[in-house]
Amino acid sequence: MTTEPRQRAVFLDRDGTLIVDRKGLLRAEELELLPGVAEAVAQLNQRGWRTIVVTNQPVIANGLCSEADLGRIHDELRNLLGRKGAFLDRIYFRPHHPEKGVVGERPELKLDCDCRKPKPGMIMRAAQELNLDLSACWMIGDATADLQTARNAGVRSILVRTGHAGRDGKFAAAPNFTAENLLEAVARILGG
Repeated sequence: MTTEPRQRAVFLDRDGTLIVDRKGLLRAEELELLPGVAEAVAQLNQRGWRTIVVTNQPVIANGLCSEADLGRIHDELRNLLGRKGAFLDRIYFRPHHPEKGVVGERPELKLDCDCRKPKPGMIMRAAQELNLDLSACWMIGDATADLQTARNAGVRSILVRTGHAGRDGKFAAAPNFTAENLLEAVARILGG
């Protein structure tokens, strides 16, 4: 019996990596791609890499945005990329947030789950669902949580100097490489 070969993927943070970080994007109309993002994603698509967004979205747990609102935001992200010949294979998000006490919060989502970055749950789920070889995968993000997520999942990481540019200081994880933006990060991956 033969098994299908495992695939390679690039995991992408959303806010500050793909799109302008609005410190809690609540409406699709506010979504703005960072320069070069569509071109970078298209290059990955053309070279056979799976492209997967992994994003924490505590705005849902904090009662600021509904799942339907987030769906519209992600539809707009796909539309903007699609207009430039790029696509995402999957978008994984976590609506949870462990800190309680926000007015209007959704108590059922105020928990410390095993998928919220920097925990590797979203990456592990994608690996199982998409038959990924994690040793051949990368994570690109702008925050130390992205770097720690990569370390926890056993994938290589690239820190982009957009968004937080690693200055959030939440985790001590260091990237395998640093790049000015997503386009430069993708060039490093594709260049070997």
